[in-house]
Amino acid sequence: MKQNIYKMVAITVTFNSSHFLKRVIEALENQSHPVDEIIVVDNNSNEENKENIRMLIKNKEHIHIVWMKENLGGAGGFSAGMQYAQEKLDPDWYWLMDDDAFPREDCLKNLIKYTDYTDNIGCLQPLIWGIDHEKYQLYHHKRESKLLLEDIAIVNKADDLAEITPIEASAFVGPLFSRAAVEKVGIADGTLFIYGDDLEYTYRVSREFKVLLVREAVINHQDPPLVGGVFTPKTWWKDYYCWRNRIFFIKKYTNSPLRRFEALSLFGFMLGKKVLRTFLIKQYSGYRKLRISIIWNSWKDGLLNRRGKTIDPVDYQKKLQKMQEKLVG
Repeated sequence: MKQNIYKMVAITVTFNSSHFLKRVIEALENQSHPVDEIIVVDNNSNEENKENIRMLIKNKEHIHIVWMKENLGGAGGFSAGMQYAQEKLDPDWYWLMDDDAFPREDCLKNLIKYTDYTDNIGCLQPLIWGIDHEKYQLYHHKRESKLLLEDIAIVNKADDLAEITPIEASAFVGPLFSRAAVEKVGIADGTLFIYGDDLEYTYRVSREFKVLLVREAVINHQDPPLVGGVFTPKTWWKDYYCWRNRIFFIKKYTNSPLRRFEALSLFGFMLGKKVLRTFLIKQYSGYRKLRISIIWNSWKDGLLNRRGKTIDPVDYQKKLQKMQEKLVG
């Protein structure tokens, strides 16, 4: 492959989705500004998907595989991928993306244009286009509220974006991190398992370096399913990680004990309202104990700094299935 002035290493994490991974690899290999090396972190997929991955990378020396012994979520996967890149490949730029994100052909070229746009650049982020709903996923490009309780989109319409827009945080959907940033702030936090790892890392970088959203660089991304107000107990384990990891985030980045106390008190009040809602809404009947345990454990584990995969999604689904069988029976 053609060599760059900078060494570009792309990192993607996959789990039982080799059909998406094939598209990611094709998109990376077809960049108009070439990628030097590709790291695929497999989060202990099943044997069928592992075999598909082996076939995808056959005779491709520029693709490196990190085989995880267990599924450590996106957080663990990106952490492992960045560590591998740092120790084995020594990149100038780390390009991170989920396995359902497909950079357009000129995406990297349009990012690289801005490596010298200003001093102290830590991250260049492409604009994310949702390919299912056919609109930009602007909620990914954000700043944080005063007490770090919520994410606030930088703009509501893509037309309002300047050529370059400073942001505080974004998703792991195409951010390009500089060597200087990774050397100073470290790699992604693998202890978060899922949700909030991209927020925490991009925010960590933005406190030391400039993080810039590049309007003309675009990456395509699958849209999450629209759940709305649908009652979905099978996804509650995700709520746990969202809330627990937000507590970690608040504790780490609030700049005074008083503000930290205020933020955590408000967050606890918000969780308390969710408990009350669980008792009041008829739809939760039969699931109240499960829902309250999810809410309570997210709060407790967040305060006690209990990290890692504390709820196994597979075990959770088995438990839920047994519960539902009892309710039906």
